[in-house]
Amino acid sequence: MTTAALPRRRSHLSLAGTLAAVGGALLCGILVVQLQLPMLERINLEAIENAEVRKNRNIALANTLGWLGYRNLGASWLWLELIQYYGDARARAQTGYGLAYEYFDHMLRLDPSFFQGYRLSSLVLAYWAGQPEKAIEILDRGLQQFNPQNNPDAWRLYVDRALINFMFLGDAEAGRNDYYQAAAWREQVGLPGDDFRQLGDNIARSPLSRRSRFDVWLSVFNATSDRDTRLFALKQLAQLGTVLRTLPTGEVEILPPPLPDGIEGEPYRLRL
Repeated sequence: MTTAALPRRRSHLSLAGTLAAVGGALLCGILVVQLQLPMLERINLEAIENAEVRKNRNIALANTLGWLGYRNLGASWLWLELIQYYGDARARAQTGYGLAYEYFDHMLRLDPSFFQGYRLSSLVLAYWAGQPEKAIEILDRGLQQFNPQNNPDAWRLYVDRALINFMFLGDAEAGRNDYYQAAAWREQVGLPGDDFRQLGDNIARSPLSRRSRFDVWLSVFNATSDRDTRLFALKQLAQLGTVLRTLPTGEVEILPPPLPDGIEGEPYRLRL
């Protein structure tokens, strides 16, 4: 009986030793990784910074193409670079959006007629880069290029400008004027404009109210077909209003904040 029990004891001791060895190996592995983390983070940051240097160099190369007569090619290159730059959330978390203005500035100098470039600048520069004044500068250049006679969507630039003046610069009167100008340009292309005049007046009366901010973001949502911009505006609307439900059609039903006189409005159904 003693002889039969010995193998079971040796097996038990062998298992315990194996578990101890595995645990020790795991502990050593964890310690090695912890020791190497600062080095890996430093290497990763250096790689991102080197990528920023390359992007700066690419901006210069695109300008060189413009000087050689290939302006549209240079602008298209910068547009593709900008989309990659804007979409790289991990890198932007490390280095920010310091090159965003350079991209828009040089791209739109090479191709001043690129309407979508002006529109994207308002969101990227004002919100993500924290440069609303630079966004106004870019939009003003767009307003020098476009009008209702050469682009029926030119009024949308004034809607973008109103957002920046109202939400980021705190200039309600400038925002009101932008909405009035948007209304006038809409009417020149056969679209109604009174809703934008009313929006401008509401902002001037109560610029800090939740309803005014909701209405501004709603105007941005309705004025763009860019999915990223609409998604961003929808998130702002959801924070300011009350999300009632998401319909099977994909529409989101949002109840706006009450008007300053306390009157409840009708819910909006918004689709990306």
